[in-house]
Amino acid sequence: MVAEPHRTTEDYVVVPALCLAAATVERPALADHVGSLPAINVVELDFSGAAAVGHLINDGADWRMAHAVHVARPNVEWPDGCTVFSSSPDQYRQFGIPAIPVSSMN
Repeated sequence: MVAEPHRTTEDYVVVPALCLAAATVERPALADHVGSLPAINVVELDFSGAAAVGHLINDGADWRMAHAVHVARPNVEWPDGCTVFSSSPDQYRQFGIPAIPVSSMN
């Protein structure tokens, strides 16, 4: 259950670093809150990730979501890929990424 991943030791939420940065622009206290949660794994942007994200941006992905697309695609760790939780889930369809809508709290 994504709403309560802190209740088990097996579940965690993956947060792409660029997505966290973009969300923090809109909600400045968000990074501190996310950083205090024990079941959060912030995915850094390494060299191969930066190259992949750059290609995604060149292919039309918004920079604020490109890191999520890269992380959510099938890979060795997640052969079936991952589902993205987003306030703009439709943006992920063109990249074949399943996305679940979350409401934005303003």
